[in-house]
Amino acid sequence: MIYRGKIFNPQSSTKCDIYENGGLVVEKGKIVDIGDYEKLKKKYKNLETKNTNGAIFPAFTDIHLHWVQNRVKGTFSGTELLPWLKKYIWKEESKFSKKEYTDKMLAKFYKELAENGTRNAVIYSSVHKYALEKAISEGKKYGNFIIGNVLMDQNSPDYLQMKTADEIKLVESLAKKYKEKYAITPRFAPTCSMELMKKTATIAKKYGSFIQTHLSENKSEIAWVRELFPEQKTYTEVYEKAGLLGKRTILGHAIHLEDRELEILKKTGTNIAHCPTSNIALLSGRMPVEKFLKYKIPFALATDIGAGPKLSMMDTMSAYMDIHNDARAKQQKNGLKKGELEIPEITFIDAFYRATLAGAEIMGISKDHGNLNKGKKAEFIVIDF
Repeated sequence: MIYRGKIFNPQSSTKCDIYENGGLVVEKGKIVDIGDYEKLKKKYKNLETKNTNGAIFPAFTDIHLHWVQNRVKGTFSGTELLPWLKKYIWKEESKFSKKEYTDKMLAKFYKELAENGTRNAVIYSSVHKYALEKAISEGKKYGNFIIGNVLMDQNSPDYLQMKTADEIKLVESLAKKYKEKYAITPRFAPTCSMELMKKTATIAKKYGSFIQTHLSENKSEIAWVRELFPEQKTYTEVYEKAGLLGKRTILGHAIHLEDRELEILKKTGTNIAHCPTSNIALLSGRMPVEKFLKYKIPFALATDIGAGPKLSMMDTMSAYMDIHNDARAKQQKNGLKKGELEIPEITFIDAFYRATLAGAEIMGISKDHGNLNKGKKAEFIVIDF
């Protein structure tokens, strides 16, 4: 089959192959060829053509979202992180102790994710084992997902907090079973003891599992971390001491960082999930992309529902461009301050890359996913413009 349409095929943050009258040759679920339709039609004379009458994109990749917050996504915008969690989100997540509620919400979540064109994702579940394993098993029908149950052994409500030893035992069993499809998921430093973080980090390395957590999303959060871990100079150094940083680690947000923290992230090869719509919703601030580009720290885009209001990576791309380009315009108007880095122009090509291939690279699946190159799996969406 030759799928005909305007094809957008991301290659990097500065390059996207675009075929105005494009063709995508697909056989047995794989991309055999891509290019100008008229040339491909001559080359593959016996293949049927399907006119899409739209734009052909690779499926999206979302590297940070909370599926158990899907029902309430965007509902409590305008509230800062810590009161938002304590007043609304933790109560919602407690409902996933019930299998019936979990099954109902999970079916809705995967249906909505598919409708938004996302087939690859790194996902936070609740503390509950059933919710985690059900999400993994059902997810196989919809795409490529890495999922973890959040860990909370301190400073958490009784209905979510678990004993340290029990959490470590559970993580060991899940990592052993799911390996690279499982993410060790300390919710964030305030809700996790150093013992829990250290021991689960060791488990992740043992089984090749990923690690995901949050970093420096909100200034009140950072102040709390300093109170809880006074022996560490920065939030990032808490995770460094715990052994949580590395090439298979994805940290959400990373907005308010010192240069020494950026150096650590660069040195360890740690990845960042940039969540622009969520950062707006919880009044968290602008992630300084110019610093991440300077330090060459990998990052990709994410919806971060439920703080993020939608599962749409298209909306996330738009917010990414708007936030940084608005900041750039303001900076150009006011002039650079001493020691300030110039904010780069964020193009559609850059945003598109970070919503597709960049995330697949971070997930370690770019050999088969992330764009429409020959030999990759035929995972694409058609957008009617």
